[in-house]
Amino acid sequence: METNQVEQEAPQVAQVRIITDEHIKQYSQMVESWIRNSVAKNWRNEADMSKSKDEVALGNSGWTMSDMRQYLLTEVFIALRNYKADQGTKESTFVYGHLSNRVGSLMKKLTKKSKGYGIWASNIEEVLGEIDSED
Repeated sequence: METNQVEQEAPQVAQVRIITDEHIKQYSQMVESWIRNSVAKNWRNEADMSKSKDEVALGNSGWTMSDMRQYLLTEVFIALRNYKADQGTKESTFVYGHLSNRVGSLMKKLTKKSKGYGIWASNIEEVLGEIDSED
């Protein structure tokens, strides 16, 4: 009798790319650009690009400039970890696209009126719902 032997291949383990501080520091200008173009644009009065005023709260969002910078650097790390050279795009283009998606969704969440964004510029009676509607 013949026995059919099936050789089982070992599952291929995806190699995890090791990301160092040097990799992330390459994208610090891109992060600062996103902060300047997205964060400072939405919070004109509170957002300050200087490192000495990093802990100023950004409106009612509960975030500071330091939090934003840390969040964006974390997203750069995630983008670099997910990047594969065989995708056909440059690494910087991939990171830019990743930041574009993540920053856009974060700005949508943080700038919702229901979360308090822009409430200080509104009429207080409107916000509290105390305006009588005229019949």
